[in-house]
Amino acid sequence: MGYEGKAEEYELQAGNYGELKKEFESYKRFTNNTIEIITQKNIKLEKKLDSISNIVEISKYINSNISNDNLIPIINDMIIGILGVTYSSIYLKEDDKLVLKATNINDSSFKIYHEEYGSKIENGEPFVVNCEKDPFCKSCGRINIHSVIGVPVVLGQKYIGYIIVEHGIRDFFSNDHIKFITSIANQIAIALENSLLYKKVKESSIKDSLLKIYNRGYFFELVESKISKASHKNFAIVMVDADDFKKANDVYGHQFGDEALCQIAKIISENIDKSDIVARYGGEEIIIYIDDVHDRDMVFKKIENIRNKISDNILYYNDQKVIVTASFGISYYDEEHRDLKEVLKLADLMMYSAKNSGKNIVISI
Repeated sequence: MGYEGKAEEYELQAGNYGELKKEFESYKRFTNNTIEIITQKNIKLEKKLDSISNIVEISKYINSNISNDNLIPIINDMIIGILGVTYSSIYLKEDDKLVLKATNINDSSFKIYHEEYGSKIENGEPFVVNCEKDPFCKSCGRINIHSVIGVPVVLGQKYIGYIIVEHGIRDFFSNDHIKFITSIANQIAIALENSLLYKKVKESSIKDSLLKIYNRGYFFELVESKISKASHKNFAIVMVDADDFKKANDVYGHQFGDEALCQIAKIISENIDKSDIVARYGGEEIIIYIDDVHDRDMVFKKIENIRNKISDNILYYNDQKVIVTASFGISYYDEEHRDLKEVLKLADLMMYSAKNSGKNIVISI
């Protein structure tokens, strides 16, 4: 083959190489783009999986702490830990106003209704605000805040609270964070509902359903606990019995009798100290624990005051005024009597002595 033929062959091979190179470059770009897309999808998927995992863990933790009175602060701490944010605050509605329930902000002058997002909070809408300008940061109350997110807490269709989370990095929060924090808000709503149900169940197990005071079993559980913690501490036991209660039931009906007992329990509850305990002992009998007794005269005056308020309380039956009274017996757990059963027996004897002495009186050992 001559020179011209070889040159032509080389030129053809070069052309084929060029085409192959173009195809290879095109395939390479396509492959790189595909890898990039798959990588981004994997990153998003991993983030979603992390979010789901975090939500599951939060849900487990919340459910295991339903009875904890510090549940909301615990959830707030979890938000800070999981998101790695600067500040987090949880507000719940009370009397239609948002009240701060948990925060790691030390500045008490901080106002929730910032001009940038106050209307969103008012309407129970989510928001994301990102800003690098100092005036915005200063108006937030903290110069190092550049990204803020807010999400409502909704139970059913009812707007019951709000979560506000802040970070020092600009553009830290996005719509993905709204979804994640909304899931936490939903957990808070469920937790509050479950906590309320738990408290109702617990209350029904320790309180009398009619009188709304403790039942007999829980009363003794509390008193015995106090004795075990301070066995040498003096206290008083007061037995209370509504006078002529059976007669009142027969004349005015059981509904009137129930109301009379409720009124007596209410008056007693309103006129004892927080450290005292009142419970339904059985039937129309009520028992009172008077804490930390140093002066028997003071105990007698307290019970006499309650007796007077019960006898001054007027009930009505078909526009007819009815007065219900009660008799009281007081005994003491002190140096002379360190046996609870004996103290109860003495209080009962004093109460029956009051009954036999004309009723509507207080008798103490």
